[in-house]
Amino acid sequence: MAGKGGANGIIFALIGGILIYSLAMGTTYPLLGIVLADEVTGLWNGLNAAATGLGLLAGVLVVPFLGRLIGAGWTVLFGVTLMAMSLFALAFAKDFWLMFGLRLLLGCGANMLFVVAETALNVFSAPARRGRVMGVYTSASAFGFVVGPAVVAVASDQPMVLLLICGAVTTFALLPLGAVRPPVDGAVRPVSASRILPSVALLPFAFAFLVVASAIDAVAISLLPIIALKQSYPVESGALFVTIFHVGLLLGQPVIGAALDIVGRRRTILACCAASLACTIALVFGDRLGFWLVSVLMFVWGGANYGLYTAGLALIGDRFSGEALTAATAAFAAVYAAASVVAPILAGGSIEFFGAAGFYLAVSGIYLMAALCGALFFLPQEPTLGQAGK
Repeated sequence: MAGKGGANGIIFALIGGILIYSLAMGTTYPLLGIVLADEVTGLWNGLNAAATGLGLLAGVLVVPFLGRLIGAGWTVLFGVTLMAMSLFALAFAKDFWLMFGLRLLLGCGANMLFVVAETALNVFSAPARRGRVMGVYTSASAFGFVVGPAVVAVASDQPMVLLLICGAVTTFALLPLGAVRPPVDGAVRPVSASRILPSVALLPFAFAFLVVASAIDAVAISLLPIIALKQSYPVESGALFVTIFHVGLLLGQPVIGAALDIVGRRRTILACCAASLACTIALVFGDRLGFWLVSVLMFVWGGANYGLYTAGLALIGDRFSGEALTAATAAFAAVYAAASVVAPILAGGSIEFFGAAGFYLAVSGIYLMAALCGALFFLPQEPTLGQAGK
């Protein structure tokens, strides 16, 4: 295991690689939707976008094989290279199914990066500061998804150039990640794919919080503008709500990460559930609240909701080590991808039948259940609070 100084360097390198990746991917997601908008219907556009989610699921299964074959560090570098090559190819792709296949490869490469990086971050983070490390990591991974749409808005008429730039930016992630390949190889233990799903049963609360966080985030990205329309807000306001939600997500994670270490895992998670519950109950009446108050609620909700993801990463690091940690992180990635694919479909149906108010009521019920179950049954390992502030 690396010493404290060495561990810090590895953590910074991993987070730096994720930050570079997020800048490229945060631009790619909305850009490809725009590219296809004039070519296919919304349904087919959505199907093409789902290819990335399917690739994320495939990546979870590929990581154990590659980890045993070439090592975890090389798996990360292979995944980043696969992403960069997919982005370069997408710049020239015109055929719908070719784009589908390239986006699948893009998602597969992304999860090679995520599974190994998240496992390594937990290995090199001391329990007393694990929450803060995960808070900075999740904020870095979200950064590009806040900046990227703004870049697309400015230069959406140059999709080929933007995709080529995204591919080039992604290759820069090879520098920090390549520098820490040897210690990552030694720290992240390869695992059999058969051990991935059983990890969920060993720490069900962490995965339950993950499902809530990832499902709501996926719905916010794809459906908040539609929900805003149903509450009589213009399209422009709905788009701004998405941005505000994710700015709250971005800025909130370092704060929540610090709270996980200083206040404790359980109290912070219950506070995230309570804040999300209060926001969604208020948003039931969003058509009467006005743009600015709804914006404040979106900002708080975005940070509090994704705090459950940040907390979940810290929880699996507290609970697992060695091969079990790699398996749990892979399960985390698989659950995230599945929730991201299924949630927008379910949410779209609920909005269609029950309207925006019905959607927010249903979501508030989920947060209420999470808060009650957490208060009654959730007793996680806590950091030593005297050390957490160091």
